Amino acid sequence: MSLVRRARGLFADAGGDVVLAVLAVGLTQVWFLGSTDDWIYARLGFPLFVAAVPVLVALCRIEPMVAVVGLALGAFGSLLIGNVNWVVVAGCCLALWWLPARCDRRTVLVTVAAVTALPFGLNLIRVDLATMALPSVYEGIYDENGVLTGEMSGIAQDRAERIYDLSWPWWYSVLFLLVGVASWLWWSRHSDRIEVKAEWQRRQELGAFLRRPDRILVLDALLATVMSSFVLLDLVRDVVKDGNWWTAPGWMPYAVACSALTLVVRRRWPVVPVVVLAVSALLTYWQTWNSWSVLGALGLAVYSLAAGRLKPRWILVTAVAVLGALPLIARVVRYPQMILIFPELDKQPFSFGVPEDGILHNTVYDALVDRKWPVSLSLLLLLPLSLGFLARLYWRNREASQREAALEQAAAEQDAAKVVLTERSHIARDLHDVVAHAVNLMVIQAETGPDLIARGDQDVLAGFQRIGDAGRRALGELDRMLSALRDAEGVPDPELTPQPGLSDLRRLVKDVAHDGLVVELDVQGETELAPTGHQLAAYRLVQEALTNVVRHAEASKVVVMLEVQADELRVEVSDNGHGFDPEVARTGGRHGLAGMRERVRIHHGTLTIDSTPARGTSVSARIPLTAEVSR
Repeated sequence: MSLVRRARGLFADAGGDVVLAVLAVGLTQVWFLGSTDDWIYARLGFPLFVAAVPVLVALCRIEPMVAVVGLALGAFGSLLIGNVNWVVVAGCCLALWWLPARCDRRTVLVTVAAVTALPFGLNLIRVDLATMALPSVYEGIYDENGVLTGEMSGIAQDRAERIYDLSWPWWYSVLFLLVGVASWLWWSRHSDRIEVKAEWQRRQELGAFLRRPDRILVLDALLATVMSSFVLLDLVRDVVKDGNWWTAPGWMPYAVACSALTLVVRRRWPVVPVVVLAVSALLTYWQTWNSWSVLGALGLAVYSLAAGRLKPRWILVTAVAVLGALPLIARVVRYPQMILIFPELDKQPFSFGVPEDGILHNTVYDALVDRKWPVSLSLLLLLPLSLGFLARLYWRNREASQREAALEQAAAEQDAAKVVLTERSHIARDLHDVVAHAVNLMVIQAETGPDLIARGDQDVLAGFQRIGDAGRRALGELDRMLSALRDAEGVPDPELTPQPGLSDLRRLVKDVAHDGLVVELDVQGETELAPTGHQLAAYRLVQEALTNVVRHAEASKVVVMLEVQADELRVEVSDNGHGFDPEVARTGGRHGLAGMRERVRIHHGTLTIDSTPARGTSVSARIPLTAEVSR
């Protein structure tokens, strides 16, 4: 059951598309092996494009527009080298199905129209494209006047004529159109499942998907399958055309191609693909000079070795041992070892050399053994090794920077919380030691009132005098505490003034304005309709915003807008100052902004701070006046 749940979870998101992409790449290889007479003499770029384009199936749910267009071009490209690859067509239909779920209507319409009409447009220049894909065929069979000469150029004449006469099947475009319309109708009826996102959001989602730890294995499987596909196409092309693979067992080219599948474990066991692909590269180098694909796979394995989690000394030991062993083995291997690797050598006749040297030679063996793995090729493979080390250092430095930034932010938050707790304890202690003592005396004096009345008027007056003295002392101590809480410029903390309302905004604006700062106030609606708590929150928000303008903005004009509606209180404070970066302010200890957010949040409102350096700041809040929503 656990395996079933994992499979369902995998196919519930884009991870399932990656698995389908791996399957599509594998089926495309079957298609290639079944049509070697068609593509084997084409320019290598065309088969490689058709072999790699099924990878786009992995993007069906993340970037369906890119997948649709790319797969449609891949389907037409497969036509140029033999016949339409049905696997690519099926992938295009899958991407069309997911298109309305991720893109807006205009994008869907344009994309469906493009993939329906694009093949017909390319079909108009199909002959030129086919000539480009199979240049040697058309140069050999058709003369400069376009007349068929009957000459052969490695591909059967009837096969060349068939490719030449092929055209885009109209029913494939009809299929694309029907799938696009059906997906539109289905997703329109299930609009609750649609997640239309902008292009930059899809790119971010793609980046996040590629970095997910639980998707690394399937992504590496896709990479390994594609590299194995490239190697297989390269070797099959060499086997059929002019390679020496006839000296090797028939399974050897396919085993070399499958060796690229070891890239699946390039992160967990990076030594395995390095060793396996090094052996495959050595075998391939004895057979042909042009096998770039095996060397590319080996370079990727070496890069993964250096960029992985192994300790640097083990990386260097493995790389030096493998890359150093390749030229050494190529130099020491001789006929007894070569016939074990390539048994057909033992069946070849011996003859005396030319010029005569009196020594019998196996000419095929001489041709193979002379292809010694050059030291320069091993040195060239040090380049991906160096790139791997650089990538390793980059990611480690990046992780260290992220950890350091997270620690700094956590330390700043802890410091801010510590300051708040310290100040609260100081204020609570002062209130307890001074003010509470004076109030307690007042209570005691008030409780002796009945006894004082019995004594006479003089005692009653004296008691009230003592209560007044205690109250004045309490007020004096409060004033002292408030003075201690004023800032260095003598401005009182806004939280310490009496509880004001919206009617006090004009006095606040008048106090803040001066010769260098013009403050405009625009009040709309009946301010008395707003509850007292909401009025206080709005007043404090304006007060804090104006305080920030005076202290930081260096503005010459501020506009304060207040609108009281039936169900909502709107406040906006805008200035023409130099602005700031809200994210920097959030992490830089700007507690005033945090206090503004907290006041608005208490009343279930929303606060928006829009500021850009050198372009001013706008602080706006919307506070509902209806009954509080349930939490």
